[in-house]
Amino acid sequence: MNFRLDQFYRINRRALIWATILFLLYIMRDFFALVFLTFLVVSFTLPAIDYFQRRTRLPRTVIIVILYLLILAGLVGWGYYVIPRVVREATTVAGELENIQQALLRIRDKLSHEYPALAPFFERFQKDDLENALSQWSGEIRPILQKSAKLAFTATSTLLLSLLFSFLIVLDLTRLTHELKRLEHSRLHDFYRESAEPVVRFASVLARAFRAQAMIAVTNTILTLIGFWLLGLKNTLLLSTIVFFFSFIPVLGVFISTAPAVLVALNQAGFTLAIWVIVVVTLIHLIEAYVLNPLIYGHHLKLNPVVVLIILFVGHHFFGLWGMLLGVPVTYYVLHYVIGVPIDLADENGSDEAPAAPSSS
Repeated sequence: MNFRLDQFYRINRRALIWATILFLLYIMRDFFALVFLTFLVVSFTLPAIDYFQRRTRLPRTVIIVILYLLILAGLVGWGYYVIPRVVREATTVAGELENIQQALLRIRDKLSHEYPALAPFFERFQKDDLENALSQWSGEIRPILQKSAKLAFTATSTLLLSLLFSFLIVLDLTRLTHELKRLEHSRLHDFYRESAEPVVRFASVLARAFRAQAMIAVTNTILTLIGFWLLGLKNTLLLSTIVFFFSFIPVLGVFISTAPAVLVALNQAGFTLAIWVIVVVTLIHLIEAYVLNPLIYGHHLKLNPVVVLIILFVGHHFFGLWGMLLGVPVTYYVLHYVIGVPIDLADENGSDEAPAAPSSS
């Protein structure tokens, strides 16, 4: 039987198209941060632009320019006032690791004296073990602090470029959309018809997930800042910044972001303040779970916590930070829009649509 390229393409069209798309994504991996930030900025600004266009009589272009000027002014203010203080607080915490070690040892001795039954358990935590753990932690922190200028420059340049690209996209969105739709009548029509709807649907899921999580992260950060300030905890700006960034990692983020606050509390005032920090974080987490998630998330993208932890660990193992950030939305999309697992509409509370079963063509 003679091999015919056109017949091979017709039989394996879908697999070849998605293999090509994945290959293009792979070779563009060095630009993924820029593309992802641009996508996030567009997904955050478009609803705001549409809202103000409906509520005001200002032209769309004027609204876009004003909004991006406000964003730029906010970033300049953050970089001028907040970042230097965060760096100073991080340097202070890194320099107090030995004090933290001594505080942990005092707490160990106190608990061993008050609760003799637990003494064998606490004896496992010797001074050498704490020194090794904290020296390793210090060794990981100090290079980051030393390279903070380079990291800040890279992050700032990427963010500014994403702002520029997103500004150009939202400014000319109608024409860009029209140009993309013209691909349906070009030689790339197979690629367009196969990938356009899934890509738009996945982008919609991802945008909704990050918009909801951003609102939750901001609320968590404000509540944490207020709580730590009421407790009189030092380095509250640094600790609140850590809470904000780790709020984008579901389930696991709350544990990671709580550890530095507990260590700072132990060094500052001992075991009692550390317990109060845990109480405050627990209360905030309960507010997030039972108030913010139903109101903001609407139970959207909610998976079983055990499944979420498995996704996070597997995603971090194979893809690092990106796997932790994107693992849950990607898994949600694959389950409901690729495999076709039905969504419980009673829990969706405002989601766009139920997923259609995947076609067999």
